[in-house]
Amino acid sequence: MTDASQFDREMVVPTLAEFAAEFSCVRRAFLAVMVVDALAAQIYAQAVENNINPFKLLGWNEEGDPAKPDDSSFRHRIAENCTGFRIILDVAKANKHAILTRGKPLINRSDQIVSKPKRFGLGSYGEGRYGGVDQVVVQIEIGEEVYLDHQLLEAHDTLSNLVALLKQRLA
Repeated sequence: MTDASQFDREMVVPTLAEFAAEFSCVRRAFLAVMVVDALAAQIYAQAVENNINPFKLLGWNEEGDPAKPDDSSFRHRIAENCTGFRIILDVAKANKHAILTRGKPLINRSDQIVSKPKRFGLGSYGEGRYGGVDQVVVQIEIGEEVYLDHQLLEAHDTLSNLVALLKQRLA
Protein backbone atom coordinates (compact mmCIF):
# COMPACT_ATOMS: atom_id res chain seq x y z
CA MET A 1 0.00 0.00 0.00
CA THR A 2 1.18 3.50 -0.79
CA ASP A 3 1.62 5.62 2.28
CA ALA A 4 -0.35 8.84 2.64
CA SER A 5 2.73 11.03 2.18
CA GLN A 6 3.65 9.31 -1.08
CA PHE A 7 0.04 9.50 -2.31
CA ASP A 8 0.07 13.23 -1.55
CA ARG A 9 3.35 13.79 -3.43
CA GLU A 10 2.56 11.60 -6.44
CA MET A 11 -1.18 12.14 -6.89
CA VAL A 12 -2.55 15.11 -4.98
CA VAL A 13 0.13 17.77 -5.46
CA PRO A 14 0.47 17.26 -9.26
CA THR A 15 -3.31 17.09 -9.74
CA LEU A 16 -3.81 20.32 -7.79
CA ALA A 17 -1.06 21.96 -9.88
CA GLU A 18 -2.78 20.86 -13.10
CA PHE A 19 -6.07 22.33 -11.88
CA ALA A 20 -4.31 25.57 -10.86
CA ALA A 21 -2.93 25.80 -14.41
CA GLU A 22 -6.41 25.26 -15.90
CA PHE A 23 -8.66 26.72 -13.19
CA SER A 24 -11.68 26.93 -15.52
CA CYS A 25 -11.63 23.22 -16.42
CA VAL A 26 -14.41 21.30 -14.66
CA ARG A 27 -12.75 17.99 -15.58
CA ARG A 28 -9.52 18.99 -13.82
CA ALA A 29 -11.60 20.24 -10.88
CA PHE A 30 -13.36 16.88 -10.67
CA LEU A 31 -10.01 15.06 -10.59
CA ALA A 32 -8.61 17.44 -7.97
CA VAL A 33 -11.63 16.88 -5.74
CA MET A 34 -11.29 13.10 -6.13
CA VAL A 35 -7.63 12.98 -5.09
CA VAL A 36 -8.05 15.36 -2.14
CA ASP A 37 -10.98 13.26 -0.89
CA ALA A 38 -8.93 10.09 -1.45
CA LEU A 39 -6.05 11.52 0.59
CA ALA A 40 -8.26 11.46 3.67
CA ALA A 41 -8.92 7.76 3.05
CA GLN A 42 -5.18 7.15 2.62
CA ILE A 43 -4.46 8.82 5.96
CA TYR A 44 -7.15 6.73 7.65
CA ALA A 45 -5.94 3.47 6.09
CA GLN A 46 -2.28 4.07 6.93
CA ALA A 47 -3.12 4.93 10.52
CA VAL A 48 -5.27 1.82 10.97
CA GLU A 49 -2.66 -0.38 9.28
CA ASN A 50 -0.09 0.87 11.80
CA ASN A 51 -2.38 0.46 14.84
CA ILE A 52 -2.87 4.20 15.27
CA ASN A 53 -6.36 5.44 16.02
CA PRO A 54 -6.92 7.89 13.12
CA PHE A 55 -9.45 9.87 15.14
CA LYS A 56 -6.72 10.72 17.66
CA LEU A 57 -4.89 12.50 14.84
CA LEU A 58 -7.86 14.86 14.83
CA GLY A 59 -7.59 15.54 18.55
CA TRP A 60 -10.58 13.33 19.23
CA ASN A 61 -11.37 12.51 22.87
CA GLU A 62 -9.68 9.23 23.75
CA GLU A 63 -12.59 7.86 25.79
CA GLY A 64 -14.75 5.48 23.79
CA ASP A 65 -15.01 5.10 20.03
CA PRO A 66 -16.91 7.07 17.42
CA ALA A 67 -20.24 5.51 16.43
CA LYS A 68 -18.82 4.20 13.14
CA PRO A 69 -15.04 3.97 13.16
CA ASP A 70 -14.52 3.95 9.39
CA ASP A 71 -13.00 6.23 6.77
CA SER A 72 -16.38 7.82 6.03
CA SER A 73 -16.85 8.96 9.64
CA PHE A 74 -13.19 10.03 9.65
CA ARG A 75 -13.87 12.26 6.62
CA HIS A 76 -16.96 13.72 8.28
CA ARG A 77 -14.97 14.45 11.44
CA ILE A 78 -12.40 16.36 9.34
CA ALA A 79 -15.26 18.24 7.63
CA GLU A 80 -16.62 19.36 11.01
CA ASN A 81 -13.48 21.44 11.54
CA CYS A 82 -12.54 22.41 7.98
CA THR A 83 -15.11 24.14 5.79
CA GLY A 84 -12.95 23.62 2.71
CA PHE A 85 -12.92 19.87 3.26
CA ARG A 86 -16.66 19.87 3.98
CA ILE A 87 -17.27 21.44 0.59
CA ILE A 88 -14.82 19.04 -1.09
CA LEU A 89 -16.51 16.07 0.57
CA ASP A 90 -19.94 17.22 -0.62
CA VAL A 91 -18.63 17.91 -4.13
CA ALA A 92 -17.01 14.45 -4.27
CA LYS A 93 -20.24 12.78 -3.19
CA ALA A 94 -22.34 14.91 -5.56
CA ASN A 95 -20.02 14.01 -8.44
CA LYS A 96 -20.34 10.33 -7.54
CA HIS A 97 -24.10 10.18 -6.94
CA ALA A 98 -25.35 13.15 -9.05
CA ILE A 99 -27.97 14.06 -6.41
CA LEU A 100 -27.50 13.93 -2.64
CA THR A 101 -30.55 13.10 -0.55
CA ARG A 102 -29.08 12.21 2.86
CA GLY A 103 -27.82 14.46 5.61
CA LYS A 104 -27.42 18.20 5.23
CA PRO A 105 -24.93 18.71 2.41
CA LEU A 106 -23.91 22.18 1.27
CA ILE A 107 -24.11 20.90 -2.31
CA ASN A 108 -27.04 18.72 -3.38
CA ARG A 109 -26.35 18.24 -7.08
CA SER A 110 -23.35 17.73 -9.31
CA ASP A 111 -24.51 20.57 -11.56
CA GLN A 112 -23.73 23.04 -8.75
CA ILE A 113 -20.07 22.83 -9.79
CA VAL A 114 -19.67 25.10 -12.81
CA SER A 115 -17.10 27.10 -14.71
CA LYS A 116 -18.11 30.69 -15.19
CA PRO A 117 -16.79 34.21 -14.86
CA LYS A 118 -17.36 36.01 -11.63
CA ARG A 119 -17.71 39.61 -12.67
CA PHE A 120 -16.01 42.55 -11.00
CA GLY A 121 -17.76 43.65 -7.86
CA LEU A 122 -18.88 40.13 -6.98
CA GLY A 123 -17.16 38.25 -4.18
CA SER A 124 -14.57 39.60 -1.82
CA TYR A 125 -11.54 41.64 -2.88
CA GLY A 126 -8.59 39.41 -3.71
CA GLU A 127 -10.73 36.37 -4.47
CA GLY A 128 -10.73 34.75 -7.84
CA ARG A 129 -8.67 35.50 -10.91
CA TYR A 130 -8.03 38.98 -12.22
CA GLY A 131 -10.21 40.10 -15.10
CA GLY A 132 -13.38 38.14 -14.39
CA VAL A 133 -12.21 35.09 -16.37
CA ASP A 134 -13.96 31.74 -16.21
CA GLN A 135 -13.11 29.65 -13.15
CA VAL A 136 -14.72 26.76 -11.34
CA VAL A 137 -17.14 27.80 -8.62
CA VAL A 138 -19.38 25.82 -6.32
CA GLN A 139 -22.92 27.09 -5.91
CA ILE A 140 -23.75 26.33 -2.28
CA GLU A 141 -27.34 25.67 -1.23
CA ILE A 142 -27.47 28.83 0.90
CA GLY A 143 -27.16 30.89 -2.30
CA GLU A 144 -23.46 31.60 -2.00
CA GLU A 145 -20.79 30.84 -4.58
CA VAL A 146 -17.26 29.87 -3.57
CA TYR A 147 -14.16 29.34 -5.66
CA LEU A 148 -13.33 25.65 -5.76
CA ASP A 149 -9.57 26.27 -5.84
CA HIS A 150 -9.75 28.08 -2.48
CA GLN A 151 -11.65 25.17 -0.93
CA LEU A 152 -9.18 22.64 -2.36
CA LEU A 153 -6.22 24.53 -0.93
CA GLU A 154 -7.80 24.82 2.52
CA ALA A 155 -8.71 21.12 2.52
CA HIS A 156 -5.27 20.11 1.29
CA ASP A 157 -3.56 22.21 3.97
CA THR A 158 -5.63 20.46 6.64
CA LEU A 159 -4.86 17.02 5.23
CA SER A 160 -1.16 17.86 4.81
CA ASN A 161 -1.05 18.66 8.52
CA LEU A 162 -2.61 15.26 9.26
CA VAL A 163 -0.05 13.53 7.01
CA ALA A 164 2.75 15.26 8.91
CA LEU A 165 1.21 14.28 12.26
CA LEU A 166 0.87 10.68 11.08
CA LYS A 167 4.52 10.66 10.01
CA GLN A 168 5.49 11.92 13.47
CA ARG A 169 3.52 9.15 15.16
CA LEU A 170 5.13 6.54 12.90
CA ALA A 171 8.69 7.79 13.55
